Amino acid sequence: MELRSILPLLRERWKSITATVLVAIAVGALLTARQTPWYEAHTTLFVSAWGDASDVSKAYQGDMLSRQKVKSYALIVRDKRVMSGVVDRLGLRMSPEALAARVSTETVEDTVLLTIRATDPSPQQAQRIATAVAEEFIDIVPSLEATPDGHPAAVRVSLVSPADVPGVPVSPQPVRNLALALAVGLLAGIALAAARQALDTSVKTAEQAEEITGAALLGVIPADADEDRIPVIATDGPAGHQAEAYRQVQTSMQFMDADRKTKVVVVTSSVPEEGKSITSCNLALSIAESGRKVLLIDADLRRPQAAGYLGVPSGAGLTSVLVGQAELDDVIQPWGDTSLSVLASGPIPPNPSKLVGSNHMRQLLEELRARYDMVIIDTPPVLPVADAIVLGTVADGAVFVVRHGRTRRDHVREAAATLRRAEVDVLGLILNMVPRRGQDYGYYGAYSVPTHAAGGAPGGRSGRLGGLREKIALRL
Repeated sequence: MELRSILPLLRERWKSITATVLVAIAVGALLTARQTPWYEAHTTLFVSAWGDASDVSKAYQGDMLSRQKVKSYALIVRDKRVMSGVVDRLGLRMSPEALAARVSTETVEDTVLLTIRATDPSPQQAQRIATAVAEEFIDIVPSLEATPDGHPAAVRVSLVSPADVPGVPVSPQPVRNLALALAVGLLAGIALAAARQALDTSVKTAEQAEEITGAALLGVIPADADEDRIPVIATDGPAGHQAEAYRQVQTSMQFMDADRKTKVVVVTSSVPEEGKSITSCNLALSIAESGRKVLLIDADLRRPQAAGYLGVPSGAGLTSVLVGQAELDDVIQPWGDTSLSVLASGPIPPNPSKLVGSNHMRQLLEELRARYDMVIIDTPPVLPVADAIVLGTVADGAVFVVRHGRTRRDHVREAAATLRRAEVDVLGLILNMVPRRGQDYGYYGAYSVPTHAAGGAPGGRSGRLGGLREKIALRL
């Protein structure tokens, strides 16, 4: 994995990586705390050969003999004969083999020094074992080196430095263990994050959305910090960035098709809970903010939400007109002092697809096209039902909403293909609910959005909601 691919992964998955590292450190600390401390004592032996120091040749031969003996002695120290003598000498309740596991030897290259190390949970016991091993070995050497003719051994072993009682345990090593846990946690966290990234089939970038749908990006809408309440075109704080993002979408829509005038636009998505209804509301408000006469139609006759987000009663509306129970002018509700009007869904019918596909619906849209500068139609998602396809064929086109990190790529691909097969013109796509630190949030977060009035308090049949700054609850 290259560094340039790791950095975006760290930015996007830093929370899970951090959690993995903390868990690894906690486990490392727990295991370290539960480990029994072990102490190590050591003593050093000096191996020398008898010889005439005045004779250079014999002195050299004696030195070479001592060095050869050191290597052999390093193996003999842990022999069963030596270990058995130590067990008897100290009265240890362990076998010679168990004692040998606690004893190690070390030789210094090109010297005649032999170091004996002994470990034990008790520092005093470690010192006693190291001393006893050295003494036992010194006592055994003469019998090992004895000659058949009874002459004294040519090699002798003497104690250079006795064993001291260790004050600091050699195991466990908290710093080393925690550093190792940190490294393991970081590697495991990155590996898990990479695995999740590979298995994650949701849309994460604008490039992915554009490639899958074949439509141009109209804008990126940042996610609000408070997921339970999403503002409708508020102009201060985090919501100000949302307002600016919708204005960018509104501006992009003006350049969608220079050869024809787009007036009737369907807003849809691939599956539910992508935020298409709140997008419809904010898009309509943003266009109305520019001074154009806008109508928002809540045409999701299965799960109407748009009118509710704006606080507009939905007892009578689109379905009332389509079945002949009400006149159009009686159910269109102005939204405060703005140029936005709302046509609520009305009672939920048993046959939504039949109603939105009727000739009456076509005639209604033609009438509204003549009366308004822009008609925004909030429709159901594409994949569950065909309502959006039906309305898309009589509208000028569709705006496709994709939720960042939630919508699966195969769903987006299938919905876009369905729209193309029905010859619905996808005017563009909106990447919705993008984390403000995400790479696709782009430059929107860099703007300081000016506060300006967007209209007075909504009144009349729409109810008084306290102006465009009012926050309206959204349950996605």
